[in-house]
Amino acid sequence: MNFNDKIVWLTGASSGLGEAMAKAFNAAGAKLILSSRSVSDLQRVQASLPRQEIPSAVLPLDLRKYEAFPALAKQAIALFGNIDLLINNAGISQRSLAIDTPFEDDLKILETDLIGTIALTKAMLPHLLERKGQIVVISSVMGKINTKYRSSYAAAKHGVVGFFESLRLEVEDLGLNVCHILPGFIATNIAKNAVGITEAVLKNSRNALGMQAAVFAQKALKAIHQRQKNVYIGGAKEQLAMLLKRLMPGLFDWFIKNQKVT
Repeated sequence: MNFNDKIVWLTGASSGLGEAMAKAFNAAGAKLILSSRSVSDLQRVQASLPRQEIPSAVLPLDLRKYEAFPALAKQAIALFGNIDLLINNAGISQRSLAIDTPFEDDLKILETDLIGTIALTKAMLPHLLERKGQIVVISSVMGKINTKYRSSYAAAKHGVVGFFESLRLEVEDLGLNVCHILPGFIATNIAKNAVGITEAVLKNSRNALGMQAAVFAQKALKAIHQRQKNVYIGGAKEQLAMLLKRLMPGLFDWFIKNQKVT
C-alpha cells in the first residue's frame, strides 16, 4: 500500500480512528493535513507520526462553523499546493434516549455529523473533481440500522449515507471516487465522548471489546487505496444486524430492542 506523494486532509485526527489513520497514512508515505478542534491534541498526534521526515500540517477545524469552510478549504489547499483525498472522519456519538436529549444536543449531533460534513465536502468538491481524487466518509453501521440511545446519531448517519451514496452517482464518471466506510464497534473513546453519556452507561459500553483502531486503519487504507465504494469494517454481529434490517425489518426490530447497544 503506497500513498507516496498523496496529500490527505483528515478530519477528526486528534484521537481514535483519526489518530490511527493518521499514523497509517504517514507510514504509507502520505503528506497529512490534520484537523480537529483541539490544536494541542493534533500536535501530539503530529509528533507521534512514525515518519517525521514526511511533511504534515495542523489545521484547526470545527464542523459546526461551516460558514468558514470555503476559506478554510483554500487555506488547506495552499499548505501543500493541492489535496488528493478528503477523509471525513470527525464526528460525535450519542448515548441517550430521545426523550432525555435536549434539542440543542440533537442539533449539535446533526450539525457536526451531517451538515458540517456535507459543507466541508462541498467546499472541497471542485478541487477534488479537478484532481480526480477521492472523498472518503467514515460513517457508521448506524447509517444502515437503528437502535435505542442513538436517535439523532442514527438520523445524522442515515443522512450521511444518503448524501454520499447519491454524490457518488453524480461524480463517479467524472473520475472522483466516493468511498463510504461503515465501522462497527471499534475500541476507541467514542462512547466516553458521546452526547448524553453517564457513568452507568459508560461502564457497560461494548466499544472496548471491538476491533482495535490500528487494525481498522489498515483495513480502511486498503479500501481507500483500491478506491472501493461501500466498505464495512467490524464484527460479524453488526454485519448480521445490517443484513437482517434490510431483509426482515420486523424481525430486526424485535431482535434489536433488548440488545445491549451502549
